[in-house]
Amino acid sequence: MEPSSNQNQDGAQKKPNRGRGQKKYRGNNRGGKNYYNNNYQNYNRYPQQYMYQPHNQTPYYNPYFQQQILYRTEMYICSKYRNLIDINQRNAKLIESINSNCKFFVIKSFSEEDVHKSIKYNVWSSSKDGNLTLSNAFRITEENKGNVYLFFSCNGSGRYAGIARMKSPCDETKSFGLWTQDGKWPGLFDVEWLFIKDVPFKEFKNIIITMKDGEVKPISNARDTQEIPFEQAKIMIQKIAEYQNTNTILEHFEFYDMRQDNYERNMQMNNNKDIKGNNENKNTTNPNNQNNNKKDN
Repeated sequence: MEPSSNQNQDGAQKKPNRGRGQKKYRGNNRGGKNYYNNNYQNYNRYPQQYMYQPHNQTPYYNPYFQQQILYRTEMYICSKYRNLIDINQRNAKLIESINSNCKFFVIKSFSEEDVHKSIKYNVWSSSKDGNLTLSNAFRITEENKGNVYLFFSCNGSGRYAGIARMKSPCDETKSFGLWTQDGKWPGLFDVEWLFIKDVPFKEFKNIIITMKDGEVKPISNARDTQEIPFEQAKIMIQKIAEYQNTNTILEHFEFYDMRQDNYERNMQMNNNKDIKGNNENKNTTNPNNQNNNKKDN
């Protein structure tokens, strides 16, 4: 009898075929898929203890807890970030102020936590080449009474997180000490956030552009500081303005603020220890201090 398609010639069960050439993701940066899955509660996922499981039935998430999360988020943003409450409504007619002298770029962040810092402090920094590209675009548009708009997305997220406008060219002499990858992003420029909402890539699947390397691909494949043509950018702005989102990065602001507070507290403690250790070393190595100690004795 011929062996089945799931058996070897000796009748043993074959291992499942996982697909030839398929690579397993091994992201080791803070913005990789593993970091998102392991460290953040995704928008549609909640901790196990908040699941409701009827007897002998599949567990499902408690909708009451989802409402609690949304209510807590709204209260937190209202108390600490009042300027962000109606940001999307205030800029709903952004498309009317767009002119042909404006330029548009995709921004790809390694971490959603960095986007949180950008919204909180109204700053951003890209790679060295990226900063140069954006600064040149800013100077050109400023001379022609236009603006540079940035479409933010996080690696592995599958969505845009919002739109910001450049407010200054990049100052290479400045740096920001709260990015998730210290020392990797020199330079700093000011931005103003206009939209903060999660819009999935599938909403832009019909927008095709020519990439930096000459390949023609959907806009969702764009890399950091990829320029978007004017007509395609207008369509994207209109879609983002009209999209009825249910999630935003604001839902994670309390979590990221707590992480930042803990980080700054630990840094302050380490600095105090270093200062104390340096003072102790000076006291033990300074001969004048040793002589004074002998006189006291």
